[in-house]
Amino acid sequence: MRFYLFTYLLLCLAGCWESKSNPKNNKIDSTPGNNINTSIPKRVRNILWDPPAFDKAHPNAKLLMNDSFYFNLTDETAPFGNTDGANIYAGFKEWRQTHKNKDPREYLFEQINYLGYPKFDINETDLLKLKSYLQERELGSRFMSGTDAAIVAIAFGQLYLEGSIDEDYKELAKTAVNRQLIPELLECWGAPYKEERKSKLKKMLAILNR
Repeated sequence: MRFYLFTYLLLCLAGCWESKSNPKNNKIDSTPGNNINTSIPKRVRNILWDPPAFDKAHPNAKLLMNDSFYFNLTDETAPFGNTDGANIYAGFKEWRQTHKNKDPREYLFEQINYLGYPKFDINETDLLKLKSYLQERELGSRFMSGTDAAIVAIAFGQLYLEGSIDEDYKELAKTAVNRQLIPELLECWGAPYKEERKSKLKKMLAILNR
């Protein structure tokens, strides 16, 4: 058992995509590939980036997101501080203007498919069931972290814009955060940032649990 965990850990570390020390139906259908499409999602093209700011937030969001962390655009763990989160939020803001009563998952699936991230069960938090996804591709942890970042960005984006999160989508966001809290996935971020990331993920989870 220890051998398998050690082997997994090595694979995970090899596939980690971003860390503090090196800055740079519910299944998602997409086309697996060896390269990541880093283009800005189609709905974000030609949109002037208007980053979330505390003074522009919905009153209820101000009560809950009352920490500068949530609006930090350079913190990889912050809802809008990573590339996936920032781009997905910008597109969601535009999409929401004409899809007020639609399930946010529609936008999520559209954009993840567009980015070409391989599919996995986004309701799963069992490492044993996720391990094959992480091991089968070199960038498995990057794809998974990017997908979870997109889920979180939409959740906190809806809270920021509207003051609440759809209940079904809130559950999906909780799952995404809990998945990133799996110790083996936290290890991908390396010391000392992994402990900081853990603390911030729990901070977001506390809001989602309200």
